[in-house]
Amino acid sequence: MLSRNERIERKARALEDLDPKQEVELEGTFTNHVADAIRASSPRGELQQQIDKATEAYEYALDEALYEILDKHFAAEDSTEDSSVA
Repeated sequence: MLSRNERIERKARALEDLDPKQEVELEGTFTNHVADAIRASSPRGELQQQIDKATEAYEYALDEALYEILDKHFAAEDSTEDSSVA
């Protein structure tokens, strides 16, 4: 099984190949979550929880962006096939 970091790296590369502009927006979201965790000045365990939460949010955002791009791609593909059948 892949680690979270490996999954994120693969998803980020796929997203960059499909839509390079989207990656910049996602990195900003991740950076904001990590900055919040660092500013929290909480005990070490809570800080790690905040970083884990930021990482999970980033992975979720990658998933959503990939699904959105793939949905658009397949919808366009389907409409092209429908046009050629008619």
